[in-house]
Amino acid sequence: MKCTTIFLVLSMVVLMAEPGDAFFGHILKGIVSVGKHIHGLIRGRHGEAMREQDAMRDQDAMRDQEAMRDKEAMDQRAFEQERAFA
Repeated sequence: MKCTTIFLVLSMVVLMAEPGDAFFGHILKGIVSVGKHIHGLIRGRHGEAMREQDAMRDQDAMRDQEAMRDKEAMDQRAFEQERAFA
């Protein structure tokens, strides 16, 4: 009885979903994505892509740190100039 109720409720949720929700599209894209990840792991390509992403993330972090240091230096110079005029 509980299984029947759960099935009916879930069926209503799926059937009442609007076409714009793309419920089935999300499921299919998820299945395809999982399949591609498994294939990549089997072929050994996944690790290579992860290393590239990690390297890019590290470079972005370094650029962000440099930008932060430059901004702090500019703020310090502006503060010193304001203090000199006061």
